[in-house]
Amino acid sequence: MNILAIDTATSSLSAAIANQDQIIAQFALDVGKTHSASFLPMLDSMLINSGLKISDMDAIAVTVGPGSFTGLRIGVATAKAWGQLLGIPLLAVNSLEAMAEATGSDGLVCPIFDARRDEVYTALFDRHQRILPDRAVAPQQLADELAAYDRPVLMAGDGLKSYQQIMSAVLGDKLQLAAEPVRYVMAAAAAVLGKEKYACSQFTNPVLLQPIYLRLSEAEERKLALMQKAVSDD
Repeated sequence: MNILAIDTATSSLSAAIANQDQIIAQFALDVGKTHSASFLPMLDSMLINSGLKISDMDAIAVTVGPGSFTGLRIGVATAKAWGQLLGIPLLAVNSLEAMAEATGSDGLVCPIFDARRDEVYTALFDRHQRILPDRAVAPQQLADELAAYDRPVLMAGDGLKSYQQIMSAVLGDKLQLAAEPVRYVMAAAAAVLGKEKYACSQFTNPVLLQPIYLRLSEAEERKLALMQKAVSDD
């Protein structure tokens, strides 16, 4: 069994291949380039170096969000295209669950992704079990909520690049950071979660595969505001 996992949900870009027993290849980039320019060349390089082709994959696991609007569209669109053209089963993986899995922690884990507009996408996990749902929230509010837990909290995700100082100021010694190699990279974890879904036949029809956005994009919000204004003016 070979499962290709791809993650384009955040500022970091990663891919991995897992077989029945282990992760056999993984690749990650966080160099500031757009995912559209880096994604396919990265995948080609990983497949070539692993001696495999996309047609050798038994399934494709893709992180579907929450996360970057543009990044999610690239990853989901690619997975949908391969799934439909090559008949490869698709496995939809929640990106926050993949980030929590990547840390390997058995304690409280709070992944945070930069959601722009002074918010982060986040959830909370305890011993690999979800205890709070996915949501978009202000970093200060999140820090205050986490401070109520009388336990250390492990954090990971690209939201730390902008908001680690806020978290540190509020949480103090209770703040723990995931190890640098997995702090922003989650394709290998998505592959592990994908194997679990594969074993349970939890496949997603390519036609139905959609990103999880949690909220409207800025363009959609502007359009909605204009429509509401037009209605009120009438």
